[in-house]
Amino acid sequence: MSSSRRRVPPGPLPPSALSRTAGVMLPLYREFLRSRKFAERWCEAVREADLDTLLKLLGRFVPRRDIQSFSTNGIGFFADVRVAEPFGHYTNATTIVPGMAQFTFQPEALRLISRAILPLYRRLSSNPAYARLVALAVSRSDEGRLKRLVLPYARSRYLAGIHIESAGFYMSFKLPGSRLVYVNEFFQEKLR
Repeated sequence: MSSSRRRVPPGPLPPSALSRTAGVMLPLYREFLRSRKFAERWCEAVREADLDTLLKLLGRFVPRRDIQSFSTNGIGFFADVRVAEPFGHYTNATTIVPGMAQFTFQPEALRLISRAILPLYRRLSSNPAYARLVALAVSRSDEGRLKRLVLPYARSRYLAGIHIESAGFYMSFKLPGSRLVYVNEFFQEKLR
């Protein structure tokens, strides 16, 4: 969903990349849900594309050694988590679909998404067999199977879709009273 990068998957999704990325990012999403104030500070920094503040906040919950790179575009954030080869890194992001808004990112949306995804991230990071099934569904482009695997752990009335893309998948969220679509995603990308 990032407009500034072209996604080129290097091959089948290793389950370890998916489980490690979910595990590394889990404490951050947990904090968004736990602390409204933290979520508000985070979203303000996203809207202002204030990378220094985001990195400082991120560092409280995610060790710097686990992140290869981190970016923001004013409508979301992208964390490249260090994983084993052949991927080397695997991206987790929460963002608004490009072209819908500029410098907009709401804490209420981030907290609702965090509430929906926390059980999924816990399951991916703690259950290798489950991560293997999800990775296999992604690698086979089997969206039906992926949805059956994800829906029991990512339950929200705001979840609008689950789709496979770029050696990963994204969950789209449509929130009441808003025309914006937020996505939470895992994917592999390479810079142009």
